[in-house]
Amino acid sequence: MPSKSNIITALGILVVLFSTAFIYWQGLAGPFLLDDFLNVVEAHVDSFDLDEIYYAVTHNESGQLGRTVSMLSFVFSGIVHGPLPWGYKFHNLVIHLLNGVLIFWLLYKLLPRISPQKNENDIRLIAGFTAAFWLLHPLMVSTVLYVVQRMAQLSALFTLAALLSYVSARELSETRGYRFYLHAYLGFPVFLLLSLFSKESGALIPLYVLAIEFLVYGIGLKDFLKISKMNIFVVAFGLAPVLLGSLYLVTHLSSLTNFSLRSFDMGDRLLTQLHVVTMYMKMILLPRLADMTLFHDYVNVVTSFDFVTTLLLVLLIMLLVLCFYIRKKAPVFVFAVAWFVISHLLESTIFNLEMMFEHRNYLAAVGPLFAVVYYLFSVPVYPKIKYVTIPILLLLMLMTSVRTSEWQSEESIYHVAVQEHPDSLRAVVALATLHYRHGNISEAIGLLRLAQSVNEREYGTYIHEAVYRCGLGEELDEYLEKAESIAAVYPATPYALNAMDNVVAVINSGNCPEIKKESVLELLTVAKQQENISQNIWYTGFIERIEGQIHFLMGNYQEGVALSLSAYQKTELIQILARLANYLITLELFDDAEIIIRDIENKNIELSGRETAIIQPLWDNLEQARANQVVRSQSNLEQSLPEIED
Repeated sequence: MPSKSNIITALGILVVLFSTAFIYWQGLAGPFLLDDFLNVVEAHVDSFDLDEIYYAVTHNESGQLGRTVSMLSFVFSGIVHGPLPWGYKFHNLVIHLLNGVLIFWLLYKLLPRISPQKNENDIRLIAGFTAAFWLLHPLMVSTVLYVVQRMAQLSALFTLAALLSYVSARELSETRGYRFYLHAYLGFPVFLLLSLFSKESGALIPLYVLAIEFLVYGIGLKDFLKISKMNIFVVAFGLAPVLLGSLYLVTHLSSLTNFSLRSFDMGDRLLTQLHVVTMYMKMILLPRLADMTLFHDYVNVVTSFDFVTTLLLVLLIMLLVLCFYIRKKAPVFVFAVAWFVISHLLESTIFNLEMMFEHRNYLAAVGPLFAVVYYLFSVPVYPKIKYVTIPILLLLMLMTSVRTSEWQSEESIYHVAVQEHPDSLRAVVALATLHYRHGNISEAIGLLRLAQSVNEREYGTYIHEAVYRCGLGEELDEYLEKAESIAAVYPATPYALNAMDNVVAVINSGNCPEIKKESVLELLTVAKQQENISQNIWYTGFIERIEGQIHFLMGNYQEGVALSLSAYQKTELIQILARLANYLITLELFDDAEIIIRDIENKNIELSGRETAIIQPLWDNLEQARANQVVRSQSNLEQSLPEIED
């Protein structure tokens, strides 16, 4: 029969989980956003079709490893709940709740080692309140309710599961039997791989293991000279991966730190991250809703050592040195710092990533929150101070409730973002796009003008202004010319490429004769010749794909085919060939389309069937188009025959 303390603990966990679910429930009605459309909506599979599932799982370009586990989970959500966002967000919430339970479990196992003077009741409360603070912290909203960030959630889930397997193996290392090997050599590596193929941050697991070894279990480097079951495991799954990863980083540094398409270089990023990480810590420990948003592109890039940046660097060095000297006297504080630092090593250091995103703190926040709760329970002169955890938790619940209510609609998300951060280009553009979709053209154009004043390097705003002004009877060349002048100096961004795609769609619809195809081609040519873009084969290929579409719309068949094939050779995206085949079918160039489809079939064999899902629809389109042509020919023949009188 369970003990009274176990029953109380279980009830407490259930109360926190139900409270979290209740607060987040209103946010589940929110929409898909931004990257959701490329990573989730376009990967939707209606039924259990193995070819379509394989295609969706293997065609994500988010990370270097494809994030197949995350993509498989999106496919599962779509099959179970359909294409609407509610089901995807519901599954995100379930994963969030599971992560909260795993955080409690991990801390419950580690606390007796890291702080042996704590009694059983305090251990349960510290682990429980840390998990509760984390579950109900408003900073987590933009990870849980932004569907695509399930990648971060799943990586965290399997990271925690891997660490629990490692801790369990350590507890069993002195015993005989198979259970040690089950946790160490089955559970741990499986969870590590699942985390890694959910998101690349799973590569940090070996560093977490080493941190726990040194800070929690007090193992020194000389202890690894002894041969034992546990030492072999830590060397194999801790030290060795870190050394191999460091070697990979050194040998691939130039490709991983290529900032040619950014407005900042690696030095700028490192300096700016001193400020960004400080902002993260502030949002975790002193949360303020005005600081939290889906968009953080308003962060000012730091290009030199000013007073504040120098001070932050000095403080960081002092903190790390202090942690080294007090690692035995204050193991919880040092563990919390180590956890936070390790969590940010990939996304807040030298790599070519954007400056700031809230989801980077999804797992990192555990460290600071753990330290806060622990020390609230460790003030000997005033032990009742620990009860302040209750009003703190209630405040977090209130803030999270307010934020989840904002996430019920695009309009509220974007309006709040622009209101709090009008210097965020992405927030302003997102709100402008929303107004345009609703037919509020003047408001949309006004917001684009604001966006243009925010970022002088982004010419996608001028392209979209031309699109938004279609049908107003205005001359639109000036907007494309302005975009062209910027494109000659600054590299194209994903937003600019998306704007070019939108121009092609508008021209193809026939609803905007004011936009001249020749002007668009000239803009694309200039964009492709920009110094940084011309050296990037991927971006060049994307621009050539758009150029090919414009040539098709102009009736330049040979140029369109040549550019489409060149774009495919540069990007190796089969979707470009599939789009080309479908376009040739619409032009009734059936023999050429058949050649392209057979090329896709041959490539599919090389790729072990990855493209199977798109091949049969292409054949079906071709067969249907040929049949329609025959029917039309027969109908025309019948109409041309003279009537025979009786």
